[in-house]
Amino acid sequence: MEKPANKWIVAERLLLVVALILHFSNLQGLSIYALDEAKNATAAIEMMHHHEWVIPTFNGEYRFDKPPLHYYFFILAYKIFGINEFAARFFPALFGFLTTYMVYRFVRKQAGVKAGLFTLLALSSSLHWYIQFHMAVPDPFLIFFMCAGMLSFYRWTLSGFRNTPLMLITYTSLALAVLSKGPVGVLIPFIALLSYGLISQMLNGKRLLRIFNPLGLAVFFAIALPWYVLVAIKTDGVWLQEFFFKHNLGRFSAPMEGHGGGFWLTWGYVIAGMLPFAVFLPQSVWYSIKFRAQRVTTFALVVAATIVLFFMFAGTKLPNYTVPAYPFLAILVGCYLGRLKKHQLRKAMFWPSLIYVILLIILPFTIYYGLKSDPSLTIKPALFIAFASPWMVLPLIYYSYKQRQLGRLAASMGGGFIVVTLVFFWYGFPMLDQQNPVLAAKLAEVKSGEVFYYKIFNPGFSFYLQRPIEDLMKVPDPPRADGFLITRKRFLSELDHLGLHYEIIHEGKDLFEPPITVVLKLMPASLDSDPDL
Repeated sequence: MEKPANKWIVAERLLLVVALILHFSNLQGLSIYALDEAKNATAAIEMMHHHEWVIPTFNGEYRFDKPPLHYYFFILAYKIFGINEFAARFFPALFGFLTTYMVYRFVRKQAGVKAGLFTLLALSSSLHWYIQFHMAVPDPFLIFFMCAGMLSFYRWTLSGFRNTPLMLITYTSLALAVLSKGPVGVLIPFIALLSYGLISQMLNGKRLLRIFNPLGLAVFFAIALPWYVLVAIKTDGVWLQEFFFKHNLGRFSAPMEGHGGGFWLTWGYVIAGMLPFAVFLPQSVWYSIKFRAQRVTTFALVVAATIVLFFMFAGTKLPNYTVPAYPFLAILVGCYLGRLKKHQLRKAMFWPSLIYVILLIILPFTIYYGLKSDPSLTIKPALFIAFASPWMVLPLIYYSYKQRQLGRLAASMGGGFIVVTLVFFWYGFPMLDQQNPVLAAKLAEVKSGEVFYYKIFNPGFSFYLQRPIEDLMKVPDPPRADGFLITRKRFLSELDHLGLHYEIIHEGKDLFEPPITVVLKLMPASLDSDPDL
């Protein structure tokens, strides 16, 4: 391993502290509001209260979306910190930081200190990376275990597949990835690692026998399989049928919940998610393909390309699907920047730096006026000023480029987006979050009575009310239901047709979504007013 100079040690420690702070920034200050996050966080509460360790439920009904590993971590956090936003997000944030640290240590050992630090900088500057690890969803656990499995596989290849501990780490990690999000946790790594083995011409009969080691396979199935067997037995196979056919094959074959789009959308998510160092991705990929100077960059390119191409052909497209590729894209960028630093190739930094400067300048305008275009939101001018604060790095970028200080130039670029991330979590998003209909609703009043829903409701209400929300249509006589009703405004005419009497106590548009949530105070018809009695 390359011995680092004192300044690189200082940079390493500083970046790791920054990454730790950003992963945990304002976890408790943002509501559990997003649909998937609210359902996952609430399902864990229900499992904890019912002492249920096999069948996930949401609002008392089977939740077929994902396996249970993340629920177990959420339950552990609830027991330590209580039921709150910080607890729900604690382990996702922790696994985000652990992934970042793991990738840095891997690159430092395989490609040197400079490449490791640039990789750490690239990953630690991505706002979308931190957003993903600020959510109580299964993806953080999938990303960590999938990444751990593939990095340990690479190290295993260096021993000719003779290192038993690395073999066991690989199989254990991939088994936990399967418990995090299902078969995708092993399918994508299998395709990526097989592709790397073929491209690197390292596979033969003897090595394949070592790879598919009976002990490793036994460990994999011993960890991954028992829960699937138990849930199949307890639900008569219904859970597995829904999970595999609807939430896996269904999502891959066709868009679900309106999340479709062309193949180009996947690339757009990757480029936006890897900002600011996405500006170096074209050169980094070309450098890896053209020179193949390092095995580790070939490995990273194959893995990243497999993940992106896999989801490019998927029918359902979401920004979080390609996040497992970010560590490997960061490796490509980090190794490329390490080469530029070593050879002082300033010209190669010109166009990426220029694109970065343009993006940083237009960023506050795009955010401020984009949000102002939504009449349902109250946007203060201070938001523009806050997101313009990263402009402070622009003189540093110019000075570093002129002085050929490429390390400082990259650090300035990363620093600008680190400021963007701090502004986002501590000022920008909290301002918007307070306007979501769950927090804005009169929850204290709603908690005082029975709560119903009609057709659909925001699952954030379940997390904050922490009680079952009953389907109004399952009530024997809906017009005489007493309590509160949560639904959407477009259904009010249907409620009138059903003969319900109510008072609207809250109305608010969902953040970044067209539906308008309404909370109604039900005024049940009295028995005396019923003409049929």
